[in-house]
Amino acid sequence: RGKPFFSPDGRFRAAPFSPMKDLYDPSAGSLLNPFTNGYKDVYKQRIDLYDGASDKRLRELDGGKAPDTGIIPVAGFSFDGNLIAMTGFEKKERSVLVYETESGRRVNNFQINDDEQSGAVTTLCVSADQRLLAAGYATKIDIFEVASGKTMRTLPHEGRIVSLSFSPDGRFLVALGSNNDKYIWDATSGEKLATLINLGGALNSRGSDWLVVTPDGLFDGSPAAWKQILWRFGGNTFDVMPAETFFNEFYYPGLLAEVMAGKKPRAPKNIAQLDRRQPELKLTIQNAGDTSERNRTVKLEITEKPADKDHAAGSGARDVRLFRNGSLVKVWRGDVLKSQTATTLETNITIVAGENRLAAYAFNRDNVKSKDTELSLTGADSLKRPGTAYVLAVGVNAYSNTQYNLKYAVADATAFGEEVRRQQQQIANYEHIEVAPLLDEQATKVNILRALRRLAGTEGTAAPDAPAVLEKLKATQPEDAVFIYFAGHGTAQGQRFYLLPHDLGYAGERTGLDAAGLQLILEHGISDEELERAVEGIDADKFLMVIDACNSGQALEAEERRRGPMNSKGLAQLAYEKGMYILTAAQSYQAAQEASTLGHGLLTYALVEEGLKQAAADSDPKDGQVWVREWFDYASTRVPNMQLEKIKAARGVGLNLSFVEGEKRVPDSERRAVQTPRVFYRRESESRPLIVAKR
Repeated sequence: RGKPFFSPDGRFRAAPFSPMKDLYDPSAGSLLNPFTNGYKDVYKQRIDLYDGASDKRLRELDGGKAPDTGIIPVAGFSFDGNLIAMTGFEKKERSVLVYETESGRRVNNFQINDDEQSGAVTTLCVSADQRLLAAGYATKIDIFEVASGKTMRTLPHEGRIVSLSFSPDGRFLVALGSNNDKYIWDATSGEKLATLINLGGALNSRGSDWLVVTPDGLFDGSPAAWKQILWRFGGNTFDVMPAETFFNEFYYPGLLAEVMAGKKPRAPKNIAQLDRRQPELKLTIQNAGDTSERNRTVKLEITEKPADKDHAAGSGARDVRLFRNGSLVKVWRGDVLKSQTATTLETNITIVAGENRLAAYAFNRDNVKSKDTELSLTGADSLKRPGTAYVLAVGVNAYSNTQYNLKYAVADATAFGEEVRRQQQQIANYEHIEVAPLLDEQATKVNILRALRRLAGTEGTAAPDAPAVLEKLKATQPEDAVFIYFAGHGTAQGQRFYLLPHDLGYAGERTGLDAAGLQLILEHGISDEELERAVEGIDADKFLMVIDACNSGQALEAEERRRGPMNSKGLAQLAYEKGMYILTAAQSYQAAQEASTLGHGLLTYALVEEGLKQAAADSDPKDGQVWVREWFDYASTRVPNMQLEKIKAARGVGLNLSFVEGEKRVPDSERRAVQTPRVFYRRESESRPLIVAKR
């Protein structure tokens, strides 16, 4: 008896059987052995088919007679439940038999390719159009044409396949492995597209960490997951490196979405041909251990790997970064060796009370990351300082070109700043809470960068034309928290993402925007590179950024309309290399109109009105307080659900939304069109995460 299972649409339940009749010798009163007594024909393969709702038995599907006991038929439905395929025996040959579920009529049967190497079939599935059938074995997957039984293609694969499924449109074949990894193939070409790595049990992350990789090395996921997969080179078990090592070149935000949209992103280089020699780093500090000194000098010794038979030059060392408790405190950019084989870097860092975990890494000439070097020391209680929470809230409704005006950006920025202030005052973890709003005409590129430089301590005396509100912002200390919020236009061009301030630069007609006009806009925008440089010197314990930017890929008629901040590699690197949390959203005009009854953009409504005011984000765990990761995770899940709820409700008022007649669920095309925020997490988890709200 096999495990019963339902068709995808729930209409049918299938129960696989390989029943054996019990035969007794009347004179001896004992069970006969069917092998020695000639009863091998009693091992019959069958599927009992039941109605999914009533569980009424409908019919028996015959799978032929098995030559041995213990062979349970494997079965699988088509996506619409109209066909069911099962393994069995036709004329004593191992076969697949295909039946119509409604009538029980056999559609086809054909021999399958069992052998010692591939093993027996472990799973079957039929495509929604009933054209293709996939059979999974231990070392491969065969795709057959249902009508002819012809093998269309064979997909090599190592490891047992638990289940298979074609996507509803038949473009993809997805397999679930015995280790719960998921594998995605192009059903037409047979090309393996991606693997979703199962991290169950590998991380203490309550299931929120994830990782997806492509065969050529591209990957996306949460930073804690990057260390959970190793690339193996040349088949050598000991020549391995974690995915994180190749972050600069092979990290690809939005990877899975692009794969499932039919795109085929490619790695910029052959990962196997990279110079994987890593420079060696060593952190030292005199008299490390307990200290009552507020400032200490740290030395960082860096040595490149020397030239060898495969490399004419050394590994090189560049772009060195130093962290304290996961937050960036110092960067040395470019080549730090200066044609030498080794060097020593020095810097003064601020020590905080309690634990100070120092870590540093560098990159070689091929942008391959080194291993971390680490050092810890403990700051005395006398080093405790009262902290300040700074909130920079930027919102632009009124642009210099009025054709680009928005409706809710100012309300969003104001609500965010005031609610964060209220919550932080209630929690009382910080002695002061300073909110600095930059709205409309004040939200220029110069003023936004001025604000960030004031927090970094690199902006001197305030300029005469600077808004007075910037006086609230001071150079941060390691005990401080920084909240940065931006609501307005944003766009992605190439590998860069740009925030678009009030002074847009382009004064022409929106419908007449050309390449020159777009270039003007980008020059007036704030790129993720400029953001990174501006916040580099901000030495704060907690640092988060929310970018509620409308989908200016559409607003600016950009070539790639679906790209936005959630696809920005630059923002991902900023979160990773600065030790920040960044929540991004590309909001379409449709979504903005749907929010008219709320008076806010969807992301800010989910964050502020629901997440904080109603404490809806207190869910994982539900303990009366909202941690920053809970907060951002709640919003990134809630925003698309809000839109899907509105799409479903729209059917009741006669809106034309191209639904399939009688379909209860929202079609995949509608799902892909909704705004889906993305969280970029800091590189390592915090031992003392930021609390953003308490009941």
